[in-house]
Amino acid sequence: MAILRCVLTTVAVALFATWCGGLTVFEWMQRDNFDEIMDRFSEVTAENCRSKPREELEFPEDTVAQKPVYNMLLTSVIYSNRSQLLHLHNMALNRAFFYSFIFQRLNHSGDFVYQPGLMYLYMSSTADITGSEGFINGSAIVFDNNCYYPNWYLKNVVDFNRTLPRFGPRAWREDDYAETTNWLREPTNRTVDIHDYGAGRSADYTSQAYKYAPWYSLWMPDTEGTQDSLTKYTYTVGVKFSNQTGKFVRDEFENIGFFGPPQPAQTDTELTLPVKWTKPYFDCGRSNKWIVTASAPVVEYMPRYSPFIHLRRPRSVAVSTMDIEFERIDINPCPISEGNQKNYFAGTARCKPTTMCEVLHGYGFQRGGYQCVCKPGYYYPWWHDGPFLGMEIEQATDSEYQASFDCLSVEQRLVIPNEMPTYVERRKRRSVDPYTNKDKFLGSVLTEKESPRIRLRAKRSVMPKVKPLKMTHKLVAKRAVDSTTMKNRLKRRTFYPSFPRGNETHAA
Repeated sequence: MAILRCVLTTVAVALFATWCGGLTVFEWMQRDNFDEIMDRFSEVTAENCRSKPREELEFPEDTVAQKPVYNMLLTSVIYSNRSQLLHLHNMALNRAFFYSFIFQRLNHSGDFVYQPGLMYLYMSSTADITGSEGFINGSAIVFDNNCYYPNWYLKNVVDFNRTLPRFGPRAWREDDYAETTNWLREPTNRTVDIHDYGAGRSADYTSQAYKYAPWYSLWMPDTEGTQDSLTKYTYTVGVKFSNQTGKFVRDEFENIGFFGPPQPAQTDTELTLPVKWTKPYFDCGRSNKWIVTASAPVVEYMPRYSPFIHLRRPRSVAVSTMDIEFERIDINPCPISEGNQKNYFAGTARCKPTTMCEVLHGYGFQRGGYQCVCKPGYYYPWWHDGPFLGMEIEQATDSEYQASFDCLSVEQRLVIPNEMPTYVERRKRRSVDPYTNKDKFLGSVLTEKESPRIRLRAKRSVMPKVKPLKMTHKLVAKRAVDSTTMKNRLKRRTFYPSFPRGNETHAA
């Protein structure tokens, strides 16, 4: 009992010391914008999202940076970690063009039964998700008030040329962890949930009080035609019709015009962009996840089937939306730079002053998606291999961070000198000095007509002269004592070959 009391006292004293100002091993990490968004990310759940105000269900606009813009696609660089957003952008625009053309082409009373029905719209949204695994997490086409004419709801329920108040088939990827058939309890990403956004009394996405449809106000309601010249554009598509396989009715393309999403110029503002992005928001009551939506308008003649052309106009009757989870989008924690503008998470990387930040792709919304490389004039320590990974820095304690993740300064540098040192000049003169032992030796064994540069054939003719001289003679150099420079010493150097006694003749 006494031992237990001692242990509890020690723990209490340690906790009290920590509470009074003691620092933990991770206290060196200062709070930043990532911590702010992470707290808001965790506070909203499926149970309390309905009671949250709109401000707490949305993130700032610049939490998703480098979003693709339609009129800047050919003049801007799309980074590899933004290919998902580019695919989302293109798919939303593709669906908007398709439905705009189909609905306007079949805008006749005789074509009413051939229009896309309930199952077509449901399965089309599902195909967008299953065909883009890892990119698209939600797909929908959502109609405005009384803008959808159901051809599948006619039998004693809705008369011809009647509309539904709201209709919005939407599909999203569902977590099948708790499915009875998933006995491994591992998410397979093969389950898709499909709901009608317009069904139910509390599902009026056209109301301003509805907090979970920020894409609606970007395009609808389109009740006035004051900006039709800016928000609609006339397109022409060439079509060949065929009633039998391998044979067309006409060999020429038939041009069919239709109204579609706006077509901006290079410097146009957001009003004429065909695809608009929402802020990251919480999809309450549906997928219950933080998502980002790319939306594009579906244009149709309203009212439909009217013979009075002057009474109807092209109108944005629906919105094509494509969703992606906010957690799947990479963030750039590096400081503000030329390729990193308007970024809410800029400067959250923890690189030391001797290093600079480089973003890494594929990390999504989490810390550590960067690496710290040495700045010019610094090098990695010999005990560390390569850049310092951000994931290791974010997990380091205070002592580990202070002792590591730092580059060493380059003490000696190889630079081009402005003035040549004296010893280099002497060596250079010596290398080109013609008065060397080699030249004297060659002068003693070669005739005046022979070149000092001995070729292979000439070398064979000289060898008989050099061999006996090398074997029996010994060259002696007499150095002048009063010489002052190397050049004068070489000029006054004289070679006297010595011969064995008894030889009275010798060659000078």
